[in-house]
This record gives sequence, structure tokens and C-alpha cells, in this order.
Amino acid sequence: MSTGARLVASAIASLLLASSAATAPAFAAPTTSASSCSGSNCAGKSPVTTTCERTARTVRRTAEIGPLLELRYSSTCRAAWVRVTHARGGDRIEARNKGGSCRHPSCYAKTVASGHSTAYTAMVNDKGIKAWACLERRNGNIVCTESY
Repeated sequence: MSTGARLVASAIASLLLASSAATAPAFAAPTTSASSCSGSNCAGKSPVTTTCERTARTVRRTAEIGPLLELRYSSTCRAAWVRVTHARGGDRIEARNKGGSCRHPSCYAKTVASGHSTAYTAMVNDKGIKAWACLERRNGNIVCTESY
């Protein structure tokens, strides 16, 4: 084979490789991973850093004017947590799944940071246990959702 023919063959081979590489996916499509915790194993963990937030829905919310208090629930993780929006720095939210004082692992609290208006708590177990959300405003007013 002449040098010119080898160059042409090499160029064609390079074009074929380049075009097939351009049509092939560069990486595999992401798959939906299983939850990283379930029920009592989720207690105290973040719904955002686990996969629980992906399957969450709001199951209870307050109807008062002002902050929107939501009880979020993930059926995959069987855990609940509280999210608040339109709050003020110093407002305190709690995710609870048992009565009494706020103690881990039956209650997780979070204070809205100064200059922020949103926050969420760590998760509580909601596997066969009712959970609810509470908000304590800086002025001392307390509002809670119904249990779920």
C-alpha cells in the first residue's frame, strides 16, 4: 500500500472513530439509588444529604399567615422532618414523633439563622409512629401541625 493510500485509510479510520465516539454516551445515565436509611436509622440524619428528600411530600402544613410550616414525609425512608419558609432569624422549628420534652431521637430542633428565612430539621422515625411539626416564634407564639 502506498504512503498516500495509508494516509487516506488512516484519515477515514480516524473519522469513523471520532463519529462513533461522538454518538456514544460519555457516561452512563444516573440511576435512582435506594434510600440510604429507613425508619429509626434515619433519626438525626439530614433529608438533603440522604436520598430521602427526593421522594418527599408535604403531608401537613400550617394555615397561619406568616411562616409556612411543613411536615415533610418520605415513604421510601419512612421518616419525617420539618421545613419552614418565610420565617425570621431566631424562630425555632421542631420535628417530633413522641410527646414530652424535645429529646433525641424523638425530637430534632433547628433555629432559623439570622438573615435567613428557611430551615429544615433532621429527620425523625415515622415508621408506625405519628410525627408532627412545631414552630416557636421569637415572640413566644407556638404553632404545630396535626400529626401524620
